[in-house]
Amino acid sequence: MIKKNLIGAILAVLFLGGTSFAQESSEQGQGAGGEHSHRAPSQAAIDACSGKAVGDTCEYTNSKGEDKTGACANTSDGQTIFCKRARKTS
Repeated sequence: MIKKNLIGAILAVLFLGGTSFAQESSEQGQGAGGEHSHRAPSQAAIDACSGKAVGDTCEYTNSKGEDKTGACANTSDGQTIFCKRARKTS
């Protein structure tokens, strides 16, 4: 009985700990190895730079309804200009 409870507790810690790590990595834009992921920019971020040049200031509302500001930048493949939000410094 104690052995089953111990195994259950260990599995719960591993599952919850792994879920937390995955969420933090995703929010920071990093994969498990610490490299930055390159997700496609949202349509709102692309629209915010329509008619603008790289380096111009921009602003848009993200899918969570939050207002974001930044500067227009090219995607890593150079095919699309989008509003790259300014990172918080802490």
